[in-house]
Amino acid sequence: MDDVFATRLKALRLSHRLKLKDIGDAVGCSFKTIGNLENAKTTPSLAMVMSLAKFFDVSLDYLLGRPDREMSVPLDSENIKKFISPMNITNKDENESFMESKIDLGIFAPRLRNLRLARRMTQKNVGDAIGYNLTTIGNLEKTHRPPSLGLILALADFFNVSVDYLVGWSNYKAETDDRNDETTNPNSSQSEERKKLIGLIESLSEEDIDKALSYISFLRYDRRREDKKISVHISKKA
Repeated sequence: MDDVFATRLKALRLSHRLKLKDIGDAVGCSFKTIGNLENAKTTPSLAMVMSLAKFFDVSLDYLLGRPDREMSVPLDSENIKKFISPMNITNKDENESFMESKIDLGIFAPRLRNLRLARRMTQKNVGDAIGYNLTTIGNLEKTHRPPSLGLILALADFFNVSVDYLVGWSNYKAETDDRNDETTNPNSSQSEERKKLIGLIESLSEEDIDKALSYISFLRYDRRREDKKISVHISKKA
């Protein structure tokens, strides 16, 4: 996760032509922290991932590089604003892992419980499956403590739902694959532009290919997001 997260964070920053300090100031940490995240030297906390996702207006799943997740999961902007408050950090050189996770436990806890009950599992069953004890799962369902990033990822993978759904940023458990709804040109795969792109990719190193794929994924999401905005605008007019 760290390498994909680092690559996507850097690609997002560069695509917006921002400096490390710009991002640090926006989320309340030092530019060194952002630099360490981009170089995969530091593992982000859940709070940091949420703050960065909010800043770049992307889904948590995209930023975390979760497999089979696109950034087109419908997000609830009002809930996102409510869940994340400005980070008040007196010392910006403080390690970001100490930042408190700010998620709405009133939504997270019942969603976790409902997912567990839907599978007819006990708290111990879930804990055993993901490598945590019964007490940890019980505390999560009773809103006693916020989850760590690692625990959120383990739960999302186990229940096959999006991270955005678990933390309350989306009401969709997982993205609907709408690729078949897109209108495509049957001859587009043979276009000169695509051939040139394939040729360029073949000349890249593996590291550069990862960076290119990350940026292409962002461009694809940006197009989808604009399409959805247009669709919502048209529906409101109607």
